Amino acid sequence: MLLSKRSFLVFLLIALVTALAVIPASGVGAQDAVVLQVAVPEFMRNFLPDDTFAQFETDNPGVTVKVVYKSMDGASSSQDVAGYLTAVKDYVSSADVVTVQSQDLSIEATRAGYFLDLSPLTSADASLNVDDFVPALWQSFQWDGGVWALPISTDVVVVIYDTAAFDKAGLAYPSTSWTIDDFANAARKLTQYDAAGAVTTPGLMTLDNVPYLMRALLGQGFYAVGSLPDAPSFSNPTLENLLTTWSQLQTDGVLASGFSGDLNAVPLRIMGSFGLGGRGPRANDGTPPPAATLLPGNVAGLSAQGFAVSSGTLYPEQAYNLAKYLTNNIQIANNPFGVAPARKSLVGAQAQTGGGGANTTGPGGGGGPGFFRRNFTPETQAVIDQAIANGLPMSEVRYSSYVLDALSSMQSDGLDAHSALQQAEATAVSNLQTAAATKGTEAVLVATPVPDVVIQPGEIALNFGFASFVQPLPNQEQWDQLLRDFETNDPQVGKINMNTDFGRASDLATTSDCFYLPYNAVPSIDESTVLSLDPYLDADASFDRNDVVGTAMSLVQKDNKTWALPIIITPEVLRYNIDMFTQAGIPAPTNGWTVDQFTDALKALKPNASDPTPFVSRSPGGNYLLELIAAYGGIPLDRRTDPPTLNFTDPTTEAAIQQVLDLAKNGYINYQELARTSFTIAISGDAPPDPIYTESLNGFAIRRGGRRFGTGGAQNQDTATAYALTTYPSGSQYNAISYDIGTGYISATSQNADACYRWLSTIAQHPELFSAMPARRSFINDSAFAASQGADTVAVYNQFDKLMSASNTINFQTPFAGDANPGNFIVEFWLTRAFDNYVLKDADLNTELTDAQNFATSYQQCIVGIAPFDATTQDRQTYNQQFTKCAGLVDPTVANLFAGPGG
Repeated sequence: MLLSKRSFLVFLLIALVTALAVIPASGVGAQDAVVLQVAVPEFMRNFLPDDTFAQFETDNPGVTVKVVYKSMDGASSSQDVAGYLTAVKDYVSSADVVTVQSQDLSIEATRAGYFLDLSPLTSADASLNVDDFVPALWQSFQWDGGVWALPISTDVVVVIYDTAAFDKAGLAYPSTSWTIDDFANAARKLTQYDAAGAVTTPGLMTLDNVPYLMRALLGQGFYAVGSLPDAPSFSNPTLENLLTTWSQLQTDGVLASGFSGDLNAVPLRIMGSFGLGGRGPRANDGTPPPAATLLPGNVAGLSAQGFAVSSGTLYPEQAYNLAKYLTNNIQIANNPFGVAPARKSLVGAQAQTGGGGANTTGPGGGGGPGFFRRNFTPETQAVIDQAIANGLPMSEVRYSSYVLDALSSMQSDGLDAHSALQQAEATAVSNLQTAAATKGTEAVLVATPVPDVVIQPGEIALNFGFASFVQPLPNQEQWDQLLRDFETNDPQVGKINMNTDFGRASDLATTSDCFYLPYNAVPSIDESTVLSLDPYLDADASFDRNDVVGTAMSLVQKDNKTWALPIIITPEVLRYNIDMFTQAGIPAPTNGWTVDQFTDALKALKPNASDPTPFVSRSPGGNYLLELIAAYGGIPLDRRTDPPTLNFTDPTTEAAIQQVLDLAKNGYINYQELARTSFTIAISGDAPPDPIYTESLNGFAIRRGGRRFGTGGAQNQDTATAYALTTYPSGSQYNAISYDIGTGYISATSQNADACYRWLSTIAQHPELFSAMPARRSFINDSAFAASQGADTVAVYNQFDKLMSASNTINFQTPFAGDANPGNFIVEFWLTRAFDNYVLKDADLNTELTDAQNFATSYQQCIVGIAPFDATTQDRQTYNQQFTKCAGLVDPTVANLFAGPGG
């Protein structure tokens, strides 16, 4: 039977009304063949065991649950309401039940009718124990008299501070009675300046958490109390005073929404649990966790996650029951963005271990695989518990995006707080009218489930491991399309099971037929776990070893065999601000530049002592300094030999080191402490644009709310400013580069090696998936790829290829490069400590370098007797502890620094 569009809408309306009329005690009743789709972010792919929905399907006969891995695109509801509503509609059309966070579920989206109001269902559900939810979390998704989502977990936003920095500044520690003036005073006194008076490290940083602090200081929400529907209300002298003070702090540079250095260096921060420590393999590196307290008014921010129901579902009752079911799932409640579950009954419960799921958790819940595992101290856990008990519901900061827009207008347009808030309130009212007018103008329909791929007789399924530093993959849809195309066209492969859980090469070789690593593991890999690719490369007419850039081919070879397929190159490069260079009259560094031109550019970009620092490193570690030192003619650490040749005190090397470090001392390089054993992700937010900054073209970028996390490829430039790529400067004696290789491997145990090679070869022919430098010259200069990247970027790739091949080029490995000897990483510690002491403590450089040379030499003598790692008889952690033990023996002051798990 065919239905007209009008008849279909009438039919849909009847179906929805009928479904809402009755809520059975359990299950779906007599209905059959119901497929419910649930949308979760890609990062949760590894948090969902195979049996996640088994009990729900058992309790609801005839209902099948399918997972859709999708996140909502991040348009701003306040700045682009039309684009935001389009993104929301696309999201709620993808599944019946959708994962939501604050940026997904706003009052504009609910006014537009895109989410189902669950209040009729929750009110009629006798089995729902509302008292089991933390009260503030239960209220987080409620406004306009509706219940728009059921909470699953939350992070907390608190005040985090460095007690040593406060003691040094003679400041009292933050308390819940602090006012805006207290924060302003602390921010000014804690800010660090270089010798020229320019800010090097702001005293206060907030990231995306300004709304929670403003709400706490204000003591009330940004809406009119008692209005229904809720109305924005920004006419408040106290709020105007808050914004006036805040804007001045931004102008003075003592407050930053984002910071391009080490986050831990900022002494006062408004942050979530990420800033409280207790994460990752270096949680026990000897550095005490920062202190923390609640926000003013003895409250905390609660950044909740939850499950909502699309208004386009055909099965509202069953979708609601599924959302409720998921709130009881400890595995999902322990996602990496949550520090505690929303249900009280799940606090302290342990998530499933193994099978790609989350690891066990501490008392407050929270957890996840590997890097996301929580291990808070009792003192920190107590603050988290207080934060949850005294949390502000997320609904209490609704309309805050408009308040932030008012702040931006004060900075960009010079408006006073009163005018900026009036303008923001008018925009909010207009956007709400636009959202309300959208409701009912077009049907929201959940997309038909994609049929499961059925392996046909004679076809095989490949298990493919894809390790990535960035989760979720920002271009997962492109990967999905390539997977479908390959499955359709390959004569043998009917299905590729792509696992994006990060893991070691040894683990992936065990669980996968073939796998990709964002680094080169060949120097340290156990050759018995992977296949030599030479037979496949020799038989592949489309592959030419001479087409591989630089010396990359030799780096994936060992014992005269090739163990990995080079797929992309991830070079360390520089980005420069085109407008700033033009305004300063600096020639663009086309096809590279000399070290003299680089130095002249730094000085031209900072003509006055009070001007901002022109060069900022956004990459972990101190490789950027070693590359600059090489350009000035010194190689203190030469990794062309094994073990590395130490040359810290040679007069020429020392002179080169001093030239670079003096640039830092004089405010031309934004220097951050290097002699520590853990890396922090550099985050660039709303701070002024950096004239020159480092970037690793690793192929992906993490963006949240318009702010940029991590590093990205050539197309992922800062959205507000035009930047161009260039290489590091070259010296008269040496060129310096740093890069790694994205590599593909075939497991030695795979029964489908031929198909694996075809798949890896296919990936290599699609460098656009990574937005990085292709490993083959023919791909770099392919017309379609060149058009997508731009001529300037392609020129930089070709320049980097030439540098890779030059005999006088020194390659400083990235911190994540696969090094056969873990001791080669530790040996650099004493050199960077000498750098720190000279720049940050004004110590004598020659004395520091001499001491560093002695420690490093003794250390190399200590580790020379350690045999190569043997995976058949040793575990990696015990093996690495031999190297850390040597470090403590030669220098007792570092004994605890390298004592974390895994060495």
